[in-house]
Amino acid sequence: MNKYIVLNIVLFSFLNIHQIQGQQELNFNHYMLNSQLFNPAFVGLEENLTISSISNLQWLGFEGNPETNSIFLDAKLKNNLGIGMELISDKIGPTSSNFIAINAAYHLKLNKNSHRLSLGIKLSGNDHNISLNSMSFDDITDPNVRTKDSYFITNIGFGLRYYTDKLYLSFSIPYFFEPKTINKKRHYYLSGGFKKELNDKLLINPNFLIKKASNTPTSIDVSTMLFYEDLFWFGINYGASGNGFISPNSSGSNLSFISGFKLIPALSIGYSVTSQIGNWTGSSNSRSHEIYIKFSTSKKLVKSSDESLPENKVNGDPNLLLKKRN
Repeated sequence: MNKYIVLNIVLFSFLNIHQIQGQQELNFNHYMLNSQLFNPAFVGLEENLTISSISNLQWLGFEGNPETNSIFLDAKLKNNLGIGMELISDKIGPTSSNFIAINAAYHLKLNKNSHRLSLGIKLSGNDHNISLNSMSFDDITDPNVRTKDSYFITNIGFGLRYYTDKLYLSFSIPYFFEPKTINKKRHYYLSGGFKKELNDKLLINPNFLIKKASNTPTSIDVSTMLFYEDLFWFGINYGASGNGFISPNSSGSNLSFISGFKLIPALSIGYSVTSQIGNWTGSSNSRSHEIYIKFSTSKKLVKSSDESLPENKVNGDPNLLLKKRN
């Protein structure tokens, strides 16, 4: 097989991967701990400035394996106003994507019984690149072969979040426009969860996340997190798309184990490992690994004049889930 045929096969494969990436959104196992990625209405719920990062690695041992690194900032500007930022780098083979977004949210108190509604907006820019220059092919001289391509896409998104001290329900469209250059589809997100204290030290926090786009299978994630005070947490996440949700052994379903702890009062660290359900006994190279780090500063950007937000954020933050006890 000559190099030209091989090159076209590689081009076809990675262009299809690139197109699939445009259709599908990023998915993190720690979505319940950092939800501004898919819904801007989650920013500004904490009193202090927080900085967090999530790194996801897949197919370890393979050249050009998928790798995603991200940094998130979250701050409360006023009693009812929050702002956040996302910086994300996503790579797979010769394709890469660098993403930035600014999120803002306004939090409304619906009544005196802790029923609240958050309205969020997201402004984003995404630089998509595909380059074959880094691949091991000699003398790509055919003028019909495009070895490099680049697109910069801007977008806007919206989100709603209803919540009390015990539960939450949210809906969002993080990227409203559907750019044709990368075949990016509009995704609709529905998420929710609740918390229940089992005793003075243990709290259980089930969550779900549903994603849907036109002409793509519905994706569902269901997780249960168990927190020991604000020191340690452990959870399981089951994710599936299409028929995978009712046929767990199919290629469309996976299982994740999530754990984490507070290293010092201001620093939390988490880790998760994911594999298709039928591959847990197979090669470890097929698994994905995710590291979560969160730093909470002691600095408050504003002084709260009242308790306008619930003391406990119910989307799973281990630092805020349990009520302060005297």
